Amino acid sequence: MSRSIRSGFIAGVGAGGIATAAIYLGLFTSGIPAVALALWDRMLRAIPMEVFSYFIVRLKFAAKPSAFWGMLLGIVVLWGVLGALLVRVRPWPRLLLAWAVSAGVLALLTWGPASATLAARHQALGAADGGTLPVALAIAGYATLYALVYAVTVGRPPRPVAAAPKGGVTRREVLTRGLLLFVAAAAGASAARWMSAVGGRTRAVAQSLFARVRDLPPEITPTDQFYVVSKNPPGFDPVLNADRWSLEVGGLVARPLKLGYEQLRQFPSVEQFQTLECISNEVGGDLIGNARWKGARLRDILQQAGGPGAKAVKVAFRCADGYTESIPIADALNPTTLLAYEMNGEPLPPRHGFPVRLLVPGLFGMKNPKWITRIEVVDYDFQGYWERSGWSDEAVVKTMSKFTTLPRTVAPEEVPLGGVAYAGDRGVREVEVSTDGGRSWQKAEVKPALGPFTWVLWAALWKPTGPGEYTLKVRAKDGGGVLQTAKEAPPLPDGASGYHTLRVRVRN
Repeated sequence: MSRSIRSGFIAGVGAGGIATAAIYLGLFTSGIPAVALALWDRMLRAIPMEVFSYFIVRLKFAAKPSAFWGMLLGIVVLWGVLGALLVRVRPWPRLLLAWAVSAGVLALLTWGPASATLAARHQALGAADGGTLPVALAIAGYATLYALVYAVTVGRPPRPVAAAPKGGVTRREVLTRGLLLFVAAAAGASAARWMSAVGGRTRAVAQSLFARVRDLPPEITPTDQFYVVSKNPPGFDPVLNADRWSLEVGGLVARPLKLGYEQLRQFPSVEQFQTLECISNEVGGDLIGNARWKGARLRDILQQAGGPGAKAVKVAFRCADGYTESIPIADALNPTTLLAYEMNGEPLPPRHGFPVRLLVPGLFGMKNPKWITRIEVVDYDFQGYWERSGWSDEAVVKTMSKFTTLPRTVAPEEVPLGGVAYAGDRGVREVEVSTDGGRSWQKAEVKPALGPFTWVLWAALWKPTGPGEYTLKVRAKDGGGVLQTAKEAPPLPDGASGYHTLRVRVRN
């Protein structure tokens, strides 16, 4: 690589790093990172869902931070390549070209999604600002920032210059070091957020056999340990103000509504225990939790609006982060479908959807959207955010069971085993455990469920017949007596299936 090209690449990387930091911070868009979210959305759409699902399963909560910071780093590198290509152009055309290419590419990739995201955030925050003009100005601002920093940094084509004084630092070195500090700080912040989100399991519960089983989860998952999944990159979930938030109800209804937070709380309230499981949860995975929720029946809100029209097919939901989802009319009118505003006796936390989220018993988490700002009754098969990427539209929970006690090496004595089982709104009738690879099964003790829509805890005692290797499996039957399927399937497109399996060595 020639010296001039290398100089242009370094200058482009430095300028790109500064412009990317501005995009990340949401400069020129009132602190709302609409362009960064639009780039993230484009990347998610471009990545095959099979690939994305693979990394979600393997990396779990580290997957999205890794992908997001990798995306930002890739943008910086691309700006560096642009800098290398422009280095031999004369200064003024170079400045204009740097601006035009940067603005054009950003506009092509982000204009529509960024405008929609910014408009949704402004609406949720009670602001009247639109999305199109601020995004156009922001894109122009980021391109200008890149072009000016690049033009100043790369200067004229390199020529012999006097050596810097001993101990001195050149302008390029200052920029390079600043960029490295920015990348390191960003990566460190991401790692810190990820590490703080990782929680452990707590005390064992109940009496008798369950008191002997270690590592059983509590029946009600503590709010700070409840799994969190959204389409957004880390740190970019909306934080809404209840006083400025409103919920619109429209579409095929007789009387469109606009409700404030306190007005929503005036509807008759319902409390129910309900388990949520992410559709990308692998067999034996941790993307599942159980909580006590409180909210208003969606049916009551729709009836206040005059009820769904005769041609209604689905009820669609639009959220402050641009997420969309829908459920059939039958589910929307079911009295167990709630617009929840409390979780475990406290106001819904921001990362769980404050001010309000949907709860639909028996459906995977993707069908329970958060940060809802608009409910719309439609007469067509509305496809939500993840459905458009290939995930299931029905998203009915599959019967699952897993070990939460994970013995790997044990003594040849009685071993307590335990875990959870879940079958959506069908309930769990029984759980069985095999210690010989599935050739024979024994019933486990099942603790009564907290409600018809929750998981159950199960426990069993195993006395190994002697030293050696053992294969342990668990399976469940739902409330109708239908056995959990043994057929192994990945999470994409409609949830993982198969028996959770452990291999245990019994010592001499």
